[in-house]
Amino acid sequence: MLEGCSGIGTNKTNLMYKSGLNYDSFLRYLNHLMDLGLISFSEGKYRLTGEGMKTMDKLRKFKELKKSMQKMMDDIADV
Repeated sequence: MLEGCSGIGTNKTNLMYKSGLNYDSFLRYLNHLMDLGLISFSEGKYRLTGEGMKTMDKLRKFKELKKSMQKMMDDIADV
């Protein structure tokens, strides 16, 4: 959902389709992310806040680290 709000922002329908969630789950997550201050709504668009951008960057770095660690574990298992 955070990636779906990056850039110029998006409307609710596009964000829901990008998230791949059903409507009830989507609303629950959207409201939670807004309550956390990671997503804001203005001028008909959902956008990342500054804190949302920082969080998305941290999640990307974590994903890269996890992938790297998995590769190392696979390499070790081959020994």
